[in-house]
Amino acid sequence: MTETPVDKNIDKLREWTREINRGFLEFWVLNLLRREALYGARISSLIEDMSEGRIQLEPGTIYPLLNRLAEKGWIKGDVKIRSQGRGPMRRYYRLTDAGDELLTAMIDHYFDTYDALFQIMATEFRSVRKRLIDLMEEID
Repeated sequence: MTETPVDKNIDKLREWTREINRGFLEFWVLNLLRREALYGARISSLIEDMSEGRIQLEPGTIYPLLNRLAEKGWIKGDVKIRSQGRGPMRRYYRLTDAGDELLTAMIDHYFDTYDALFQIMATEFRSVRKRLIDLMEEID
């Protein structure tokens, strides 16, 4: 079966979406940990909720990510026992000062990047809007 241009576009869109999601994961994790200490499964659940189910992190994704962030010194994990000593021990991660500095820099970068992106999109949307208005006038 020969791949069509539409198939290639769909594949590229999927690849692009995966890359965007991957880039946001560290940001989301750091942002969540700025608010409170959390364990891995809870972080996964919150990201799934935030993404309206579009991003579902398996243990093979979230725990290596948490380990990388901890190795870099941006988060720290502490083992805690569940309430009243029942249940399994969990590692709760919290943001370090270095992680807080990184998150602040990420937020600044995202604002600058998205500001530029929205300016480009606004210009493009204005031209699309004008074309639609012209087409509607032709129809009348």
